[in-house]
Amino acid sequence: MLRATILLELTEDFILSEVSSLADGPVIVTNCEVLGERDIRFVVNAGDKRDEMAARLETSDVVAAVEFVGDDQLLITKRSSGALPIIRENHGRLQRMSQFYGTSRVFDIVVFRRADLKQIIAELRTLGTVELRKLKPFAGPSTRLSPRQAEIIGFALEHGYFDWPRRITVEAIAAEFGLTRPTVLEHLRKAEKKLLSDALADATTRTRPDHQ
Repeated sequence: MLRATILLELTEDFILSEVSSLADGPVIVTNCEVLGERDIRFVVNAGDKRDEMAARLETSDVVAAVEFVGDDQLLITKRSSGALPIIRENHGRLQRMSQFYGTSRVFDIVVFRRADLKQIIAELRTLGTVELRKLKPFAGPSTRLSPRQAEIIGFALEHGYFDWPRRITVEAIAAEFGLTRPTVLEHLRKAEKKLLSDALADATTRTRPDHQ
């Protein structure tokens, strides 16, 4: 698995471009979350421009919700400018959008193969110019998974398999990957076992008292 940081310079202005014109520099994004097929939700540090930014966002038909967080932040739920569907359709996972300014967007994504990243970059170029800023191996428990296990459990997580009630069935996941139901269940169970084992081992290491 690989983690990539991509700078996308959009050829068109969107609502975030208008909002960023109120700031003195790049707007920092935190707590980015993918919702459904095309929507994202994230927090921005708006500072003393919070009320003005909120008012501008609320006029847009691509913004579903704007909420105040703390004294100077906004929680924004909106439709993606088009980058998210491209990332997802090529087996990538958006980790976060880290900042925006004018037509610039910076995305951190995880991909399973270099071929997927290459295709993502090629398709993002239909939206604007693209610069690959960073590329490195993804370090984390999921690196113990096989590429297929990581791909299936990532898809299942994003589409609500682990929600209650579930938003996607094993049969639907199997159809997405052209696999049988038992094969998908086997991949999910093996991936869950590895991830849970890693999580428990990590928790034990962090909570074990040091011996003098």
